Amino acid sequence: MAASIVVPSDITILENKMAIGKRRLGLLEKVGLLGMAPVFHLHYSKMDKGDRRAVLSKRYDEEDPSPQADIVRRRQESVRKEVVSTIFMWDTAALMSGLTWWSFRRYNYQSRLVALPFIFYGGT
Repeated sequence: MAASIVVPSDITILENKMAIGKRRLGLLEKVGLLGMAPVFHLHYSKMDKGDRRAVLSKRYDEEDPSPQADIVRRRQESVRKEVVSTIFMWDTAALMSGLTWWSFRRYNYQSRLVALPFIFYGGT
């Protein structure tokens, strides 16, 4: 069986070419990356935690008017929004589960446990 070679995508090469230094991750970005689920790379078609961290940790020239710089800045902002929204996804799921637990307060714990996973999944 032949070994697979993973080559960087065009956008990854462009990001590395346009980067002028390192960027520190903010608190929400760090916490959002902690909440990301692991990715099973069968075809390497999705970004995992490390790829997102690599995109977020690059600094680009803000005064560069080229279309390439605009592409990498927009991609970085898109990844940042995705990472930060992960925090609120887990908060929503926890809040919905808590409200379900509270609304079933007059029932026994078995009925609470039956409803809880469905509501938690709906919150994510």
